[in-house]
This record gives sequence, structure tokens and C-alpha cells, in this order.
Amino acid sequence: MSVHLPLTARTRGLVGRPEPALLRPGAILLNTARGGIVDERALAEALRDPGHPLAAAAVDTFEHEHAAFDPPLFGLPNALLTPHVAGTTRSAMAEAAVRCADHVAALLHGCADGVPVANH
Repeated sequence: MSVHLPLTARTRGLVGRPEPALLRPGAILLNTARGGIVDERALAEALRDPGHPLAAAAVDTFEHEHAAFDPPLFGLPNALLTPHVAGTTRSAMAEAAVRCADHVAALLHGCADGVPVANH
């Protein structure tokens, strides 16, 4: 089962306890979409249960990342956890740096059109 959805109010918790139980024995769940779509606690419970049809999971996006990172999947031998850094390539980082510099230059010249600005 491979998850490819945006995180919205409708997709939050979309994959919970019932969904993985419907899979064929030996199935693998892959979530590279967004944290919060897959219920991590339910997934961990399924992976701990030797009688559950779900055999393994690979997850690279979590509901709580950064400082609060403590997923219930951590330490499970049948769970592959990777950082959500697919866009962190040299070319992606270079492009982000150039865009950032362009935005700063535009703002300094009073030209904010098309520049994402947070006004709190």
C-alpha cells in the first residue's frame, strides 16, 4: 500500500486500524506523502502483531517532526524510518538559495509582487 495524498481535514487519519488489516498477508505500507494521513500508533500496533497481515512499513514523513520527533514506530525492526528530505539535493538547495536572494532583493527594492510575505 503506497500513500500519495495531501494532508487535509478529509485525509487526516485516513489510514488507521481497519485499513492495513484489509491488506494481503506480507503487505508493506509506504508513506512518503504527509504525516498525519497514517495513524502512526495504529501502524505500530499492527507491525508489533505477528498475526497482522501487514509485514512492514517504510515511512519518511511523520505527524510530529523536528523537536517533538518521537514516533511510535521508532525501534521496530519491520519499520524503515527515513527523513523527509527528497527535495534536499544540491540543485534543489541552490534553487532555493537563488529564490531567497531574489525575494530579498525584490523586497529591498520595494517590489513585493510575487514574493511570499507573512504579515502577522
